[in-house]
Amino acid sequence: MKTHPGGSAVQVRTDRIFLLGLLAGVLALAGCRDAGPAKPQESAAQAQQRQVIQERGLSGQITLIEFGLTDCKLSGEGLDEMMFLHREKAISGLNFVRVEGTADKQAFEAYYSQKKPDFPVWHDPDHALAKTFDATMIPCFVLVDKFGRVRYRGKYPEAKLVEYVETLQAETADPGPGVALFGGITSVDVPKLLAETKLPDLSGVSRSLKDCQGAGGLLVVFVDTSCPFAGQAVGEVPVVASKLAAHKVPTILVNLGDAEQAVKKYYQDKAVGAPVLYDATKDTQLTWGVDSVPTVLLVDSAGQVAYRGKAVWADVASAAEKTLGLRAGTLGFSVKGTSFG
Repeated sequence: MKTHPGGSAVQVRTDRIFLLGLLAGVLALAGCRDAGPAKPQESAAQAQQRQVIQERGLSGQITLIEFGLTDCKLSGEGLDEMMFLHREKAISGLNFVRVEGTADKQAFEAYYSQKKPDFPVWHDPDHALAKTFDATMIPCFVLVDKFGRVRYRGKYPEAKLVEYVETLQAETADPGPGVALFGGITSVDVPKLLAETKLPDLSGVSRSLKDCQGAGGLLVVFVDTSCPFAGQAVGEVPVVASKLAAHKVPTILVNLGDAEQAVKKYYQDKAVGAPVLYDATKDTQLTWGVDSVPTVLLVDSAGQVAYRGKAVWADVASAAEKTLGLRAGTLGFSVKGTSFG
């Protein structure tokens, strides 16, 4: 082995090792730069959504879609609002579509013959479109951009709709499948709200939700008198409530947004198996961030959220079993519930 003048074979070997290591590091960094961050892949659901938009001639347009039902009061109010905006051309560049979920064809035809919206109405009796766009609350508003991507999903975004549309109009390139939806969910301080939310029951006695909590927690089912899916949940609550009560988890129904007399009339002949509290205003709906009914909230003994979501009783049972330390399958509700609302 040759040596540098004044050096040694060991020194030469050390220099070579250093240079090789440096070269390897440079190549590795170059490789990382070439590869770049992994791009989010389009999901099957996103691809299907874009296909629907393309097939129905909405590509290149910004569209607000309302998923609703003929017999849902809030759905009707949403449709009226869209008809007004469309008629007045209030938001430049925004198109409108209504997706109707009723299975009753005669009711469908009669309703829209009377309403006469001057934009497309898609009949969705098997809820296939609602499932494609994950629009399982009723009503649900979905805002689609020029590239066929869902950019908002939730209740009517009244205060933000103009801002959202202007942002979408300014976009010149597809933001890709990883783009975030407008309007993130605002978290709520549940233990605090349990104590602060005081509502009357059907006899007129006011109490806080905290007062209703048991040693094992509390199940709150937010409903109203007009939504058929809320009605389904109300009818199934006795089965759920009796199972949970055995584990010291009481159940309460909280009726939102209906007048006192309407609430009392609705529940007068119903054996719901749980206390009914009600708020004739929208205050409780807003403070608890309830976008649709039925919404189910399960809290543990400390008031922390164990489940919040749809009235799918198998999911509620699974969450309750975990928070109560029960063996899986212990609760086994015999009712299915609904993923709509």
